[in-house]
Amino acid sequence: MKAITSLFLASTLLASAAEPDAAAMADGKANFMNCMACHGLDGTGMKVGPTMVMAPSLAGSKIANGDPEIFAQVVLKGIKKEGAEFLQMMLPLEATLDDKKLASVMTYVRGSFDNKADPVTEAQVKEWRAKYADRKEPLTRAEIAELTKKSEEAKKKPE
Repeated sequence: MKAITSLFLASTLLASAAEPDAAAMADGKANFMNCMACHGLDGTGMKVGPTMVMAPSLAGSKIANGDPEIFAQVVLKGIKKEGAEFLQMMLPLEATLDDKKLASVMTYVRGSFDNKADPVTEAQVKEWRAKYADRKEPLTRAEIAELTKKSEEAKKKPE
């Protein structure tokens, strides 16, 4: 019986570790207003005419749901305007969002719009902000694709 109780407690703690905290989600939703102008209130991308969108959908996004460090780089540094797929470039938000706000926005996006990715902490954001502080240019979509590919390959490797 003791083993079953311990197993239940351990599984409950593990399950709740990935659940975003309600305050972080509320803060993230409030701070998402910075993102809404391009990604839309529902996260599917603000429509501009019949076929164009300002920015890609965050619902099911490989970037938003994948490696949170890559997602943080995108939000901190932005994405360079290339081609005509999207109307806008992704503006860098490192000066607009402090570590707590950025963590809450990332947590909100990763837990909304049918996304189910783990929350992001303020400590993680602080570490990533320091790590990429010297980068001054927005990322290119090719760089993001390469980072995502490497991250996915690293997950597949046996430990």
